Amino acid sequence: MAQAERISMAIRELMSRGRPVNSTNPVRAAYTEFIAALAGNVPSPIHRDANWDSLEHHLRRVFAALQVYLTAIAAETAQDIPARTLDRRYLDSLFQQFSADVLGAIRDAAAEMRGHENWRIS
Repeated sequence: MAQAERISMAIRELMSRGRPVNSTNPVRAAYTEFIAALAGNVPSPIHRDANWDSLEHHLRRVFAALQVYLTAIAAETAQDIPARTLDRRYLDSLFQQFSADVLGAIRDAAAEMRGHENWRIS
C-alpha cells in the first residue's frame, strides 16, 4: 500500500510540472503519452465489491498505452540492429497474448468472487 502511494505521488509530481516540451524522439514521445495515460486513468479501489468491468476497462487502456510505448522502443531498436533480428509482429503478438491472459484471469477471478457471493447469500 505504501509503495502504491509513493508511485501515485511520483506521478502527481511529474504531471504537476506541466506539459513536457514536444520531443522529436518517438520513444520519448511515446513514454510521455504512456505516463499521461496512466495519470489520467486512475483505477478505482479494488475490493470485494469492485466494479470488475471498470477494472477491465482500466487495464485495457493501460495495456493500449503500454503497447504504443513498447512498439516505439522496438521500432527505435530495430533501426540499430541487423534486419530481421527483431520481429516486431512477433513481439506484438506476445504482448496481445499477455494482455488477453491477464484480462482473462481477472474475468475468471471476478466470476469466482460472484459465485462465492451468491453461495453466501443462498
